[in-house]
Order: sequence, then C-alpha cells, then structure tokens
Amino acid sequence: MPFSSAVASCPFKIGHTPLTAYQVRIGNLTHELLVKEERCNEFGSVKDRVAWYILSKTIEKMGPVKSVVDASSGNYGNALACICQRMGIGATIVSSASISAHNAAQIKAAGARLVIAEPKPGETANAARMRLAGEIAAQEGSVFLDQYSNPLNPAAHQNWTAPELFADGPFDAVFMTSSSGGTSRGFADYLKAHPRPTQLCLVEPESSCAFLDAPSGCTDKLKIPAFGSQRRSSFAGMKPDPGMIRMDEATTLAAFTLLHERQLSKVGLSSTGVILGALEWLARQDKPARVACICADGDERYLDEIQSRYIPSVGQEPYESALQRLAPVIDGIKCLGPVNADAKAAAH
Repeated sequence: MPFSSAVASCPFKIGHTPLTAYQVRIGNLTHELLVKEERCNEFGSVKDRVAWYILSKTIEKMGPVKSVVDASSGNYGNALACICQRMGIGATIVSSASISAHNAAQIKAAGARLVIAEPKPGETANAARMRLAGEIAAQEGSVFLDQYSNPLNPAAHQNWTAPELFADGPFDAVFMTSSSGGTSRGFADYLKAHPRPTQLCLVEPESSCAFLDAPSGCTDKLKIPAFGSQRRSSFAGMKPDPGMIRMDEATTLAAFTLLHERQLSKVGLSSTGVILGALEWLARQDKPARVACICADGDERYLDEIQSRYIPSVGQEPYESALQRLAPVIDGIKCLGPVNADAKAAAH
C-alpha cells in the first residue's frame, strides 16, 4: 500500500483506537452502533493520524526540517504542535477565533506559536487560515504542510484509519463529519479500492458546505469547531457521492449533555453530531443494522465552555427543547463495551 511506511514507523501511541459497541433500540428493532474512539490517540484526536502522516512523509521526501506552519481549526494544530515538540521541530499554527480554549492552551503548552487569522471581507475563516499560513511560510522559510489541500491528508485515512476500522467489519454504514474533508475522502477512496456494501454518510450542520457544489449559500456561522466547514473541501468530488444527513447544533449540544450526564460516552461535540446522524439513519431502517461512527475527539475539549460559549450560541430555549425531545432517544442506548483486544488494551 502506498505511504504505509508512515504507519509502520509511527513512534507515538497513535492508531489501534478502541471500538466501543452500543445497543440501540428503535421501535421493534435492535441495532448495533460502534464508536471509533479517536480521542484515545496520544494527543487526543483523529487528527493525530493526519499530523504524523503528513509530517513524516514530508520529512521522508525533503529530509530534516527545522520549522513547519499549517492552518487548523484546532485538533490538527494541537496534534502537530505536540508531535513537533517531541521531534524538536518549530511549529506555527494558524487558527481562528473560534478555536476551543482547550486546543489553544495545548498548542501553546507544546511550545508552538499560535496565530489567529482575521478574515478579509467576504473571506471565510477557513480561507483566512490557509492564506495566512501560506504567507507566514513564504516570509519565514518554514515548510507549509497545507493539510487542507495536501493529498496526504485523505491518504492517512485511506491507508490507516479505514483499514483499521474495517478489520472489525462488516458495517451497513459508516458515519463521520467533514472538517477538512480528509477523513471522508480517505474512506471514500478506501471503499472504491475495496468495494463492499457499506454506505458512507456525512453528518453536517445546515451551515456547512464542505461537499456542496454551490457553497455560496452557506452564510450562517458554524457554532461547533470542526463540525462541518464553510469552505468547499479540496477533497470534494468523491464518487459515488456520500449520503448527507443534516443535524442542527442545538440538538447536538443537548445530546452531548445527555451522553455525558448518563456516562454513556466521552466523545466530543462534532462526534456527538455524528452519532445523532447514525441514530436518524437507523430510525429509517426496516431491519437490524450494524453501523460505525468515526468520533474525532473527546469531551474534555468542550466541557469548560459548554455553558459559557456553546449553549448561548444556539440559544437556551432551543437547547432545552432538544433536551426534552432527546431524553427518551438517549435512554434507548446501552453501552456494551470494547469489541476487540486492541481496543481493550488501548482503553487502559
């Protein structure tokens, strides 16, 4: 497999993340929902894979590098900063004002420089990050890793995340959100190379346009970091097109609260949206199904800002209404625990 040396040579505890099984009762049917716990990577998210993959393959091609710069909404920048600290490489992370306080603190704690990009008139936050990262790299002579356009981003998932997940298949459907688009493109490319009857589904808020042909209509501001994107992904154009499920952010925040209170899961906000999308899909099925959710990170990145930032962004009334509506849905979920030996080892 191309690029597989990056996986084999990884010196960090990245990959072989737990796959946690849940029993979901909807109507008269009982389904199995499996959560890929990417929060258990060493630096806390699925972006650990991408950061290591892009950096290691860049070094393999160019030789040793002194400093790198890249754009990130948060998780990738966190992972890249931590990896660069371990490897003695200078790192500059260009993000937006929407970065979580947790990721901002972690990036700085790893000794990286964090720069906040201010969008120009008519420019999305994502585009502003990319522009400024490229400018800094050109001015300072650093290597611009360019995760948002670099084909090594989806390759990390095609050659690493997807084979790891499907080793525990089969699945009727696999769910994820877009963010940079790398995860979904990588899974689409894997399924194209290894055909199987698995539906690929993206779960996005209404304001996301990462995979729309005409993204100009997406004008509402995203409220949850990395839950969708307001820029059409460089990795769009997958064939066949993945399914799309829209999930509003108030509902996502309410489900996050309920999962946390009931100690059912420790996944993050966008991951909660992905699980909700899977539940909506399962509710339309006429026979038992087995599905998997790629859950990008953990709840520790959001808990400190739930009351002060995220709930006010969607409004208290829609949030409380969603809590009441979702309570019986969440009560129909039962955690069954890890499904394989690697998961059990990684969980401890």
